[in-house]
Amino acid sequence: MPRPELHSDHIRVSVDEHILRITLDRPDKRNALTRTMYTDLEAAVSAGMADETVHVIVLEGEGEMFCAGNDIADFAGVDLSSGDAGVTGPALTFIRRMAECDKPIVVAVQGQATGIGTTLLLHADLVIAAEDARFYTAFIDLGLVPEAGSSLLLPRLLGRQNAARLLLAGDTLSAAEAERMGLVAYRVPSAELAQRTQELAARLAAKPPGAMAASKQLMRQGMNSTAITAQIADEAEVFGHRLASDEVRDIMNAFLNRRKT
Repeated sequence: MPRPELHSDHIRVSVDEHILRITLDRPDKRNALTRTMYTDLEAAVSAGMADETVHVIVLEGEGEMFCAGNDIADFAGVDLSSGDAGVTGPALTFIRRMAECDKPIVVAVQGQATGIGTTLLLHADLVIAAEDARFYTAFIDLGLVPEAGSSLLLPRLLGRQNAARLLLAGDTLSAAEAERMGLVAYRVPSAELAQRTQELAARLAAKPPGAMAASKQLMRQGMNSTAITAQIADEAEVFGHRLASDEVRDIMNAFLNRRKT
């Protein structure tokens, strides 16, 4: 696979045995995502989609935590007139690319999956989580609203009450709860996550790629992809308005000030 042009220095890409492995490599910041990292993630997924030798895409995080969500400092500096916080921003461009992908996407989760670290899982095909994994959406506590289609997909997947636990109450789900609710397909001992992820990816990579793509397309039709795309756009519009609000700016400034002290 031709190596995609990457700019952040925090996304690693490798291909072996028909498996494209994309690694969030910012462990000192708990793999918090910046706009440049989102651009790199989209480029990596797009390259995998275009390469016939790639049969499976694996997304994983380096270190003790899968992903702490958006980097608040980077997010607080968004130029609201640029579209970066809305429908045309790099985060949702990446999410839409995941949703469009006809190749199986496996996500391996250890430690905390916060914010988009949880909602991006809704666009994966199989999530494999370590026993220590925890899932928390964070939006309500930042004065924000759901994104990545989660306001539609979480109630559909988990049921309204469980979705409200994540999106309204701001609860944190354990790996066992996430597996029981259907957010996670496999729960494994923490020490075995890397091995079990590799075994799962290899098993998928050995299956007929044409049948895999056709099956994903049929599953997408059953999920009403048009409604999901529309929900992502509606969420992004409200999210952008919320981001510009005094309430959210006050919360973000307080968070950044606490980190400095």
